[in-house]
Amino acid sequence: MMQVTQESRENWLVVTVRGRVDSVTADELEDKLRGAVEQDDKVALDLHAVDYVSSAGLRAVLQAARAAEAKSRQFVVCALSAPVKKVFDMSGMHHILKIQGELPC
Repeated sequence: MMQVTQESRENWLVVTVRGRVDSVTADELEDKLRGAVEQDDKVALDLHAVDYVSSAGLRAVLQAARAAEAKSRQFVVCALSAPVKKVFDMSGMHHILKIQGELPC
């Protein structure tokens, strides 16, 4: 199960995800992130409350980052939980995405 919320904070649209991002929820996450990128020039993805991310989840985040780049918008991944950080590090996502330890806003 996954829960996604959005809130504006100091010129950023913060998308907070809770739960599992897997093959069942990845498409929903990608849709919500693409919508956020359409809506705002600065999007921060907060993953502090995600306890599992699969390759499908990584793909959803990557696709959203590419959509942001295509529109010349900022997209930052923030506050990775320990299990998510491990997956991001093992997959090399930290070389592709802008990742910060804390929210930028």
